[in-house]
Amino acid sequence: MANVTTPPRICEEGGSGLIFPFVPNEHEWTSWMRAILYIILLFWCFLGVAIVSDTFMSAIERITSQRRRKFNAVTGRFVTVVVWNPTVANLTLMALGSSAPEILLSVIEILGNEFYSGDLGPSTIVGSAAFNLFIIIAVCVAAIPDGETRAIKEMPVYMVTAAFSIFAYLWLLIILTGISPNVVEVWEAVFTFLLFPALVGIAYIADLGYFGSSAGAPKMGRGWVMTADMSKEELADLEADIRARHGDGGKLSLSREAVAQIMEIEGAEFKSRAKYRQLATAKLSGSRSGSKLSGSRSGSRKVFAQESPRQLLHKMTIPGQIPEPPTSDPARIVPFDDDDDLSIEPTIEQIYFTFDCGRRAVMENGGKVTLRVTRYGGDSRTASVGYRTCNGSGRAAQDFVHAEGRLSFGMGEMEKSFTVEIIDNEEPEMDREFYAELVSPEAKGQGTQALLGEMPKMTVTIIDDDKPGAISFLSESMDVDENPAGDKQFSIVVERKHGASGKVSCSYRTDNASAVANTDFEPLEGILEFDHGECQKIITGTIKETTRYQKSTMFRVILADPQGGAKFDDVTDGGQDLCILTVFINAKQVSRDPIEKMKSNFSVRWDKAKTGNANWASQFKDAIFVGVEDAQDEDEDAKPGITEWALHIATWPWKLFFAFIPPTDYCGGWLCFCASLGMIGIVTAIIGDVASLFGCCVGIPDQVTAFTLVALGTSLPDTFASKTAATQDPQADASIGNVTGSNSVNVFLGLGMPWTIGAIYWTLGTTAKWRGLYADDPEVPEAFRGGAFIVKAGDLGFSVMVFTVGACVCVAILQVRRMLYKGELGGPKIPKVVTVVALCSIWFFYIGLSTWKVMSSS
Repeated sequence: MANVTTPPRICEEGGSGLIFPFVPNEHEWTSWMRAILYIILLFWCFLGVAIVSDTFMSAIERITSQRRRKFNAVTGRFVTVVVWNPTVANLTLMALGSSAPEILLSVIEILGNEFYSGDLGPSTIVGSAAFNLFIIIAVCVAAIPDGETRAIKEMPVYMVTAAFSIFAYLWLLIILTGISPNVVEVWEAVFTFLLFPALVGIAYIADLGYFGSSAGAPKMGRGWVMTADMSKEELADLEADIRARHGDGGKLSLSREAVAQIMEIEGAEFKSRAKYRQLATAKLSGSRSGSKLSGSRSGSRKVFAQESPRQLLHKMTIPGQIPEPPTSDPARIVPFDDDDDLSIEPTIEQIYFTFDCGRRAVMENGGKVTLRVTRYGGDSRTASVGYRTCNGSGRAAQDFVHAEGRLSFGMGEMEKSFTVEIIDNEEPEMDREFYAELVSPEAKGQGTQALLGEMPKMTVTIIDDDKPGAISFLSESMDVDENPAGDKQFSIVVERKHGASGKVSCSYRTDNASAVANTDFEPLEGILEFDHGECQKIITGTIKETTRYQKSTMFRVILADPQGGAKFDDVTDGGQDLCILTVFINAKQVSRDPIEKMKSNFSVRWDKAKTGNANWASQFKDAIFVGVEDAQDEDEDAKPGITEWALHIATWPWKLFFAFIPPTDYCGGWLCFCASLGMIGIVTAIIGDVASLFGCCVGIPDQVTAFTLVALGTSLPDTFASKTAATQDPQADASIGNVTGSNSVNVFLGLGMPWTIGAIYWTLGTTAKWRGLYADDPEVPEAFRGGAFIVKAGDLGFSVMVFTVGACVCVAILQVRRMLYKGELGGPKIPKVVTVVALCSIWFFYIGLSTWKVMSSS
């Protein structure tokens, strides 16, 4: 070890980094001038890595927002669903996007340092974790207005990520100071890396609800998702579902504007970490392209979150009371105007009179037939209806006695009957028919209207034979128009002909075709019984309210198992064994037109809401010009100010350089993902060298530079993103949950990956330099002096220990706030200030102790 010469630091003569020093004889410049130049260059690089990370997040957003068509076995239709589970996306690609600079810095350092462990990468990861947990959460607590709170909704997922974020750093202490002090073995490094998929898997299981859920309701947004490529049938089904869920069982009539508003809130995708990160980067770089992301959806959700469902629905059913979001959101579903509004307006009370069936038979020797009339509605009113018989093939005075009169219904009376006498002429003849009809309905009292119902006319068949007859439908097919405002009942007529002697029966059931039971219609099953002399039965079916777009769907009603001597007509559909009726459900044009308009409006606007650019031309336009927006959206307040111009000019070289990255539309975003990841690697390598140069010039060790300046610079966009998420989201999951998840991923990927590389490399063999450094080092266990990946626990271990203690205190503070104030963020002013001061103090305590330990060791 004594034979190894300590290499000069990067700012000294003979010192070098991966890229810098860039200018020959740079070490001869005065230290204070170099320090000023390096600190300016460092922060400029922070802006650059934030901008390229924004592009990287655009690619991730494109990848994780992919959708596919999936068959729903319950509804029998294909629906559009997202491919990536939100929790999995947040802990994998999203976490990689926000933590890419820290992770790549650690990887690049070990590769550029001849596979020896460096000081910058690990210290940056621990320092970044401290800044994220203490400062970002403090900012989020302070950002909530006094009296308001934001609580974590998905506690099981948060508890998993919080536990892993603490265990990750405890694990570092265990492997650096316990199992094999100052040495990272291959299995330890690999296990650290494998904790990443373990975290994702356990969090996914928690998200599915296996560990319980605090949400108390089904997860929204992932069962269905609003997309531009949704079929019109899916939009129609979605509208029907919203009307059913928010219409209070049909008691409330939702206008189209209300339906569109709810569809926007529930179906439009919530802002992901990528969107909040992009908004933060836009503010830092003077770009206005991301400013619209802060608008409508979150605002709309906030309106919905702060009011009870009953208050909200009350507003929705009163004209002009719909909570309108700002119109600047390009992805907003715009309610359309249409004269044919489907809202149900209040009407006067209506009373209907109808026969109980449309056909009845009587034996010629039966003497008389009783016909029943039923009243629907208005049971608290008095009403009346006239009746009379009419000739058919049977003639009055020859086959029956003409009857005419009026039936009066008192209050509460719902059924009346009258009789018609049948004449037995003892002459053999064919079956004869006559008719009875209802006329002149009347109702007493204001606000009441009497009408004839579905069956105002009855056919009476006089039969003079003794056959039980044949059972069949009135026709082999029928058409039923949907009711866009609710479920619709319809009647299926089953008749018994060519005889009516004795009691007969058959079974009936429905069978799916293109229409699906419980989705398009209510299934039917039962026994149909005809009494002696009864020639007609009615089966009542129900068409479900689905606001279907398809022109027509169909299902079948099947009669089977005739009993009592009856049979089926072999010339009808089904032959002698079955009798089949095909029911066609037809969509009304009045319900098709809104879906057409909704689909058109949403498709046109969806492209404007996409993250990223569709082509290189627009990317370069956005890079060169500041405040590029659609002309129709511009106003005086939207014009860029002096600050935005200054930031745009300062970051213009970065923007122009990164405009060469392929747009997100190519290869599903993966081409942009790989290219931007490479760009982040380049900028991160520059940051590593410049940070070391600055620390060297002012006499600060790399560890202190890492957990202060570098950690702050790489975490600044996440700070703005989390603050925006905290204020705009109704819950705290996006702001707090992402911090704990990102801190875990930093260790598992940012240290697990490079340490696995280093551990495998040095296990395979050593070099003379390694032997000179560690073969006789008393801090290295004797069992590993033949070759191992050495990571001195001293300063890093102390820093990790201090952070772990602070992390436990921070998590405890958040839990206490949840119990006392029903939310981790916000709350009363005094407790909020106390929380912010406490968290900031923990961070300063961590910085102070870690700096003291490093400086004392130096």
